[in-house]
Amino acid sequence: MSNLTVVSTGENSARTGPRILIVDDDPDSAEITARLISSGGSYRLTCVHDAEAAYTALKLADDIDPDSARASFDLVVMDIMMPGVDGIEATAAIRTTRRGASVPILMLSGRRDLALLGQAFMAGASDFVAKPVEAVDLQARVRTLLRLKREQDRRQARERQLVASNRELQHAVIDGTLFDSGCGLPSRAWAELVLRDCRKQDRPVAAALVQVDELDAYINHHGTRASESLLREIAGRLREVPAPLCASIALWDDGRFLVLAPGHRDAARLGELCANLQRAVEYPAIPHGNALHHDRVRISTASAWRPALQAADLPSALIASLGLENFQGRRHVELAWARPD
Repeated sequence: MSNLTVVSTGENSARTGPRILIVDDDPDSAEITARLISSGGSYRLTCVHDAEAAYTALKLADDIDPDSARASFDLVVMDIMMPGVDGIEATAAIRTTRRGASVPILMLSGRRDLALLGQAFMAGASDFVAKPVEAVDLQARVRTLLRLKREQDRRQARERQLVASNRELQHAVIDGTLFDSGCGLPSRAWAELVLRDCRKQDRPVAAALVQVDELDAYINHHGTRASESLLREIAGRLREVPAPLCASIALWDDGRFLVLAPGHRDAARLGELCANLQRAVEYPAIPHGNALHHDRVRISTASAWRPALQAADLPSALIASLGLENFQGRRHVELAWARPD
């Protein structure tokens, strides 16, 4: 394998500017090409003398990580006629890699065979210059291809930025939709997705509803901001209560929390959980200040299970069971399920 050669071009040798890789098996020809190119601008020029060395220079072996897919050179000037792997084969091989897919390749050849040129362009060549090379022609093609490469890089950078921005926006939307940052719990949208999945997967679900008693009276007395702080405090206490395996709690709406246990049919077990949830919220006591029958914040609970087809209706059934017309002073309601005829 040939070593890389950084071409010195006297006073015009550059340490900055676009990087150009010259691939030519004839060192003298490569030197001439380098001098012609450098006389037309400030470039960093490197010469190699066979296809394998070109692959190494372009770092095609490191073509795994999509985040590092940018080629190490801005332009490849490739001689067509080389022993072993010729320029056409080398160009085709470069184009099959992520790093080499977009780098411009300018082909050089002393032959003006149209069939050969057609093969070169089919292999992925970007442009062609005939030998002996005219300086003005070569420099113009180099500038054109580098300008196109810069425009392509800017477009790809904008596309990557757009993809990243869209991903961040999607995450923000998902987080804002499926998670309630105020209480630090999954949201109603998340709970509805769980219930929908139970129906789709034909899984029963057990659920428990936690409802803060006389929340409106608390808001009237203490204000909205204090009620938000109250719900955060209650949510924190509810999170600390051990729950059955696979059970999760979400904020259903203002003053109501929903515990879901997909795959469970044991509402009684959730009834035991509800007793623990009540103790966690009410001890130590949180003063209410505006309740009719007690001086502390209290919660009422209801539990039930439903088969998959009725999973979506479970929250509304639990809420109805805690309505004033059905509640009748009980702190906990356990709903039975009767198999429909």
